[in-house]
Amino acid sequence: MSDTAAITKEYEGSVCEIKSMENALIATGRIKEIAPKYIKIGNKNKDLQIVDYGTLIKVNVFNTKLGFRVLVGNVYTSKKGEMSIVSVVSLVDHERRNFFRVDMDMDAKAIYNKTPEDRVPTESSVKVKDMSLSGIRFESNAHFEPDMLVLVEVSLTKQRTTSLQCRVVRQIEVGLNEKPQYGCELIYDESNRDDTDTLCSFLFQKQREFLNSKD
Repeated sequence: MSDTAAITKEYEGSVCEIKSMENALIATGRIKEIAPKYIKIGNKNKDLQIVDYGTLIKVNVFNTKLGFRVLVGNVYTSKKGEMSIVSVVSLVDHERRNFFRVDMDMDAKAIYNKTPEDRVPTESSVKVKDMSLSGIRFESNAHFEPDMLVLVEVSLTKQRTTSLQCRVVRQIEVGLNEKPQYGCELIYDESNRDDTDTLCSFLFQKQREFLNSKD
C-alpha cells in the first residue's frame, strides 16, 4: 500500500457523497481525516449506513477551492457516525452527472448584485427545480449572467432558512412560454458549513424517502 495519500490533507472538512459502485447513494458526510493508508468520513447526525467490511465504494468530494475529486476504496470500519476507507485511489473527474439529484418545485429567494458596482443587493423570487450536492437548478423571470454569484435562500427544514452560495454556470434551454432556468454550482467554504450540513441531511433524507417509496 502506498505511503502517499490519494488526496491532500487540505481536503479534510470537505463535504462528500458516499456511493456504491452502481451509483446508489449510501450517505453524505465530511472527510474527518486523511492519512497515507486510510481516509475517515464522519456524519454528525449519525446518518451513515453500515457497510460490510471490504465493500468497494466511491466517494465524490466537493471542495470549491481545491476542486472536485472522485475516490474509490474499500470499507475498513463502518459505524453510524464514522466510516474508514482503505486502498483509496483517486479517479479522474468524470462523474458529475451521476450525483444524487432531488427534483422539486420549491419557492426560494435569490440575493445578488446585478453589477460589481452595486452597493445594494437585488432580491428576486426564484423556484428551485432540482438540487444536489454539486449544484441547483432554478427558474426565474430575473436575468442572471454566467459567473454571477447568487445567494439562494430556501427552507429545507421547518426550523430555519438555509442560505446556499452559488455561481451561475449556464442558462438552460426551456420551452417558448416557460420561465428561464439557470444551472448553478454550489460554493463550499467555512462560512456556510452549517448550511451545507443542512443540505447534506436534506438530500440524504430525500434519498431514503425515494427508496422507501419503491419498496
